[in-house]
Amino acid sequence: MHEELFTLALNLQEPWKVTKIEFNKEEQQLDLWIDFESGSKFECHECKEKGCSGHDTSEKIWRHLNFFQNKTYLHCRVPRVNCESCGVHQVRVPWAREQSGFTLPWMH
Repeated sequence: MHEELFTLALNLQEPWKVTKIEFNKEEQQLDLWIDFESGSKFECHECKEKGCSGHDTSEKIWRHLNFFQNKTYLHCRVPRVNCESCGVHQVRVPWAREQSGFTLPWMH
């Protein structure tokens, strides 16, 4: 239920969705995990070809704007795709685009 609420609040579109939430009251920190279903297809950001298969993933963390005055971090397995025209490269996630209100990837 809460995962669906945050998926809507972040305006995530298929195949992305919030799958896990942790809140630390003492730290005033909210951590949201974003993931995708196994077998999901992605668009190549180079040539815009749709339906590219995932190749592998790497874990990334972004600092999001605060939710209700709580520091908020987004965690995600970001896939690389294998585009028949352009080769293998990492997917560009929609919440990390320019002027999206998110910061650059942040690592602990």
